Order: sequence, then structure tokens, then C-alpha cells
Amino acid sequence: MKRFFSIFLMAFLAFSVLQAAEVTFDFSTAEGITAMGYAVPAQSAGTNLSSNPVTVNGVTLSATDGATETRIWNSQGSYTLRIYVDGSITFSVAEGSITGITVNAANTANFDLLADVGEYAVTGATGSWTGNAAAVTFTHFGSKNAQVATITVTTGGEGPVDPEDPIDPNIFKLDSIQHLAALEDGTAFQFTSDVYVNYQWDNYLWVMQLDEEGEAFAGLIYGETGKEYPLGAVIPAGWTAVKKTYQGLAEACEPAHFANPKNILDEEYYSAFDVTGYLSYIADPEEGWENYKVRLDGIHLSEIDERGNFTLTSIETDEDGLTHEASMAGFNKFGIEYPEVDGTEVYTVEGMVTIYKGTMELYPISITANPGTRLWKVLYEGEDGMTCKITDTLYVAATASTEDAKLVFVTDNVDEIYYDTYAEWGYAEWLAWYPDWIALDCTDNEEIFDALANAEVLKPGTIKGTLADKDTNPRLIMNSTPVALDDVELPTLTLFQYNLNTDYIGAMGNEVGRADGYFFYRDGKPYLCSEQDTVMVKLSFDYAPEMEAEMADKEGFNYGLLCVFTIDEAWSIDESNAPMQRIQATDEDYFTNYTLHPLAIISCAAVEETSYSKQAVDVKYVNPAGVTSKTPHDGVNIVVTTHSDGSRTTTKRLNK
Repeated sequence: MKRFFSIFLMAFLAFSVLQAAEVTFDFSTAEGITAMGYAVPAQSAGTNLSSNPVTVNGVTLSATDGATETRIWNSQGSYTLRIYVDGSITFSVAEGSITGITVNAANTANFDLLADVGEYAVTGATGSWTGNAAAVTFTHFGSKNAQVATITVTTGGEGPVDPEDPIDPNIFKLDSIQHLAALEDGTAFQFTSDVYVNYQWDNYLWVMQLDEEGEAFAGLIYGETGKEYPLGAVIPAGWTAVKKTYQGLAEACEPAHFANPKNILDEEYYSAFDVTGYLSYIADPEEGWENYKVRLDGIHLSEIDERGNFTLTSIETDEDGLTHEASMAGFNKFGIEYPEVDGTEVYTVEGMVTIYKGTMELYPISITANPGTRLWKVLYEGEDGMTCKITDTLYVAATASTEDAKLVFVTDNVDEIYYDTYAEWGYAEWLAWYPDWIALDCTDNEEIFDALANAEVLKPGTIKGTLADKDTNPRLIMNSTPVALDDVELPTLTLFQYNLNTDYIGAMGNEVGRADGYFFYRDGKPYLCSEQDTVMVKLSFDYAPEMEAEMADKEGFNYGLLCVFTIDEAWSIDESNAPMQRIQATDEDYFTNYTLHPLAIISCAAVEETSYSKQAVDVKYVNPAGVTSKTPHDGVNIVVTTHSDGSRTTTKRLNK
């Protein structure tokens, strides 16, 4: 069930049984125009309909304007209704339904009308509509204008009965959809509460009901109701049906006494429930998700067969943080256009959940290829186990291949993002940004790893995989080989330099950058440290054997290392500065929570040869918005230090 936090209160309406009737709207004569209640227009003038709806014998005519006002026009004493491009007229009834409409053209040159419900066909100068609806709208889609002489509307149908005065005093009264399944098959009942329309197709009408606590319950009405309802239409109480069970699914069959909608609810009521990441939960028959409309992102699909069967697959994370594969059967019941399936692609699927012989299935309403996500959104808004497609161009900075992992470290090299908070805060803005990093995890796939190791630039939209370790060292477990862009020159990558003597470290996990400090062994383990006489800061080392051999006899030397920064344990995120680009931590955690993985030695100097003793004479702090200060800003800072010898260094740090 779904909870609505704005409680929808239900009321009863009673209608009487209606007899068939015809109502003619005559736009071709002054008498007909007057009889409808409109003013007869003067020569070469018009009477606008959109500002003046009228009701004739229970049928209401209203209009909207298109390129020009929808109007009755007088051309030298010849009167016609003129509907311009994108203009429309609507016929509606408060009781019963519209069962037929005949439209007679005054001019067939531009007689291009489209009905929103039912069936509409044109033969010569006559358009004929058939169906069963409370309201019918005709929209003009052709050029110039449609010219109409007369329109005849046929009404009729059976209205609902008062739920307090049932057609059969002995009929069972049912007040909640959730109790339908408990009825014995064959039980006739009258429904005594309002429901609203969640989806309608052919003889299938999926409805929802809200209780006083705002809980939403779903049900299926199967059979000809005599009505075509828009989404969100509130069906008044009083309709009748017979409970039946089909292959394990409880249905309200043989429907009768269905009324026109009393009102139309907002989209929030009938929008699909976003259950992304919970496919295994939805697919469990014990959870009771049949008849709900759902939406799932990041879904893999198997190819549909000739009968319309297919399988949805999702990579999800359980309570222990372990990923697993969840699947669910699908059936293309509504005959939607089905995309050509790419096994490496991820899709967004919206549809109705049902149960068939004890197995949960999904009838898709729409299947669309996932448009992809910016890397920064994946890193800061994604969840482990989510299947992602990156829409940024990614640049290869380094690779690492061991017995345990084959990783390729990439960056988007982005220095500006469009941060859209319009829905929440009413504005959107461009923000200065620091490049983000992620490791592409090739697992044991040599082919993918070799392709990435030999590439420099990766094509957006072709980088697809499953997000893992988002809160520490984010990586994308690859499920296909991205496309390399061979004709694109690798730009200068933004690699940050962290000096352990002067800087906080603001590196994100799996970031490639430079670390400067003194190389020492402590307790038999190698570390990169701050100045040798204090050693207040030290970073753990994890380096390749060949580099270990090269550095082993240079303890106390000052090194500049190209390395990958990894985070040992997840830090909490400071959401007060959203969207945070870097994970926040306490001062004492900044260094001890990092491990360095050196890739190359940039510089190596004996202590007496270093230049770290030169004094800083000026320090400025610049935030992402470009504001300069003598004191650190909250969040990310670029630290510009001017030294006594006139040199300048630029580093990055975080301030709580």
C-alpha cells in the first residue's frame, strides 16, 4: 500500500437513471445561435466561445482558444463555428454519458478534428463519434480553421444508484478494496466508497482507494463499465460487480452502474510508485503488490518473445550491503512499442503489477532506455547496487592490475555543474566544481581492462556498470566495454597536490593526485609523513614491489608521489553545504583514514635539499564561487600561498 500524506476525504453522490436524448447545437442560423444562449455576431465579427460555456438540455459546450479565438463567425450573413489550430470544443454531461456525436461541416477544406476518447471517423462533410464518456473533446489539428455548421450530441446510459438504496436490498455492501479477496467467488456486491482511476485499458480498469489514514489500496475491475475515464477520475460510490478469481488474482467482474467522475485528482495520486532497488520485494507474492502501478529505474531486460514474455532484472543491495540479482516476469499485455534490447543497456520501466498462478508479473505501460546520469550525481545521489550509465566524457588517468582487482581510474575533469534545486528551492544555478573520480572495476575481464588501459577518452553514454563502495572508494563494476574516442585529444587533467606539511587532505576515494611528504618507517611499516622532527601526520602506504625496492633505502627523503588516494572507512557527509563535493571528517581523521597507492615518483630529494623551510609570507583562501578571504571558508578551499622567495603554491583543503 502507499501512504498519501494529504488525506483524501470521500463523499457519496446519487444519480438517477437517464433516458436517451439528442441535443443539437446549430451554429448556422441566427435562431440556432440565440437558442444556445450566444449573442449573434455582427458582420465580419465573432462571438467567442471560450469565455462563455453554455448548457443546452443537460449538455454543456465549452471551448479553448487555439491560434485564434474559438468563435462563431459572421461572414456576410453566413454563420459558422470556427476552430483554429490547437483550439478545441468539449461536450460534457453531469449525469449519464455521451454515446454519439455527429459533426456537420460548413466547409470540408480543413475539417481536421481529433477526439480525445472514443472512435471518430469522417465521411465527406460528416464526422461521426461513437463511445461512452462523460466528456468528449474535439481538437483542430489542421491548417487555417475548421468550419462547422451543426453538432448533434446523443446522451443516455444508466447512472449509479444510491449506495444507501441498493437495487437489491439483499446485495452485499463492500466498503474497501482490500476486502475484495476475502469474498467468496460469485458474490455480488455494491461498492459503498469512492475510488479513483489509476489506469484503464480495454476492459481492464485499475482503481485505487484511500482510507482515512491516507493508505492507498489497489484493485482491478474487469468488464465493460460503459465509461472511458481519465487518470485520476473519482468514480462515485454505488457501482456493482461480482467477485471472481482468475489465476490467483481477485477481480471485480460484471461491472454495472458506473457514474461520471465527480472530480479529477492531481497526478500525484495516480503516478507510479517508485520502487527502484526493491524489485525482489515487489516480486514477492506475500507482499501484496498486485494491481499497483510501479516505476523501476536501472532495469536490465531480456529479449521479448513472440508471445510478449520477457524478464526484468535488477542489481540490488541487501541489508548486509551485499549485492544480488533480482528478477521478475513481464508480459507485454498492452502491446506497447518495445525497444530493441541491448544486454548492456539499462531501462526505466513503468507498468501494472499483477499475479498469475502464484507468480508476480508486470504489464509494462512504457519501457525507455535510461538517459544516463552525470558522474557527480552518481557519486553524491546514487546508491550501491544501482546500475548506472554515465553521460559525461570520462578521461583515463591511471590503471592498476593485481590478482585481486583490475581497476581503471577515470575523471570527468568537470569544473562547473548546473545544480538544479528548482523543485525544492525555486532556483537553479551554475556552480564552480571540482572534478570527480571513480574507478572502473573490470573484475577479472582482461578484454575490458585492456581496452580501457589503452584508451585515453571514453565516449559518454557507453560507460555502464553497477555502483559499489560509493561512500568510500566509488567504483563502477563494468558490464560492457565502453567506446574509446580516438579523435579527441586528452585535455590537461586537474590533479590536486596535497602537501602533508601544510594541507588538509580533501581527496575523494579513488582520486588520482599528488602527495608530498617525508618517507619514514614506523613500527616496521612505510608511511608518508609531515616534517621529520614532528611527524604529526602520517599516511599509510600500499605500493608495488618495484617501487618499494626503489624507496627502501631513502628513509627521511622528501617525496612527491603520483598516487591513488583511498579512504579506509566512510565518513559522515555534511549536508549543510549540499551538494558537497568532498566527504567531511574531523581533523584527527583526515590523515589516518587515508591510504596512498603510489603510481610514480615525481620528485625525490634528501632533507637538506628540500625547499620546505622557506617561509610563507601570504596565504589566501578561495571558495568554489571565487570569493577570496584571509581566513578559510566553510567547505572546500583553494589555498594560494606566496613564499619568501616569491614562489607561489596552490593546494586544496577542506574546512569544517
